[in-house]
Amino acid sequence: MQFCRETAKGIGLAFGALFRWRPHGLRRPALAALLVLAGLSSGCVAGEELTGPCAPPTDLVTESATVGYVNDGDTVRLTNGDRVRLVGIDTPELGRDGAEDEPFAREAQQALRALLAESQNRVVVVDAAESEDRYGRRLSYLYLPDGRSVQADLLKQGVAMAVFVAPNLELADCLTAREREARRTGRGIWSLPAYDPGLPTREGIPDHVQGAAIVQGRVVSVGQSRNNIWINLEGRVALKIDRDRLESFPGWDFESLEGERLRARGWVVHYSNRYQDWMIPVGTTHALERLD
Repeated sequence: MQFCRETAKGIGLAFGALFRWRPHGLRRPALAALLVLAGLSSGCVAGEELTGPCAPPTDLVTESATVGYVNDGDTVRLTNGDRVRLVGIDTPELGRDGAEDEPFAREAQQALRALLAESQNRVVVVDAAESEDRYGRRLSYLYLPDGRSVQADLLKQGVAMAVFVAPNLELADCLTAREREARRTGRGIWSLPAYDPGLPTREGIPDHVQGAAIVQGRVVSVGQSRNNIWINLEGRVALKIDRDRLESFPGWDFESLEGERLRARGWVVHYSNRYQDWMIPVGTTHALERLD
């Protein structure tokens, strides 16, 4: 944001100086340089308006853009060709290769389309701290030009759940609060037991579950390895906590969790060994809840 202000100020000073010294016009190299600066500034202007609820930290990269296509409730393609995955949320999956849509998948897609239509698909893209996923998609927060958070709006409508993957936790508190509004009234996905109270792990995780999920089960054991803490739930479902993330769990005594019921959320990974068949990485207390 500071870069945007300084760029705009610099453009004004440069134009003034050049026209004072060259009243008959600008030389081509000088004009080209100013046009480049003007382009940078135009990509920053919208970012100055991001001051409402769930506004991003000011040190993230901000860019004005236009959405050309809505893939589903949490993925879009910009007119410049970039694929953008809306970081901090997950929406139900659309059916592919003959599979049925998950409940509320179409509603999530339509909600995102309707929201973007309010600004003729113009958005402000704010790249997260870790700005690209393994599929080459940009991991970004989207905002309408008036400063509204697209992720926060989808959560309030109940067509998305909040997810938390370090280091992209910049808006975790704010997005959790927006989700809580929908969950409290049982809106959208929160009317489904798969989301509230979450999938029971006693019989494992069904094969049709893809992407992020909310699970709940009793802790049968807690183990440790060189790099991780492993919380093993009934049904051979394990929660993995990276030791490098332990500062994100202040006051948690993991060894004392044995026998307790927990609710956790995150991306489900099929990971079979002698201890488990499914694994969910957990990197913050936002993704873990004690039920007892």
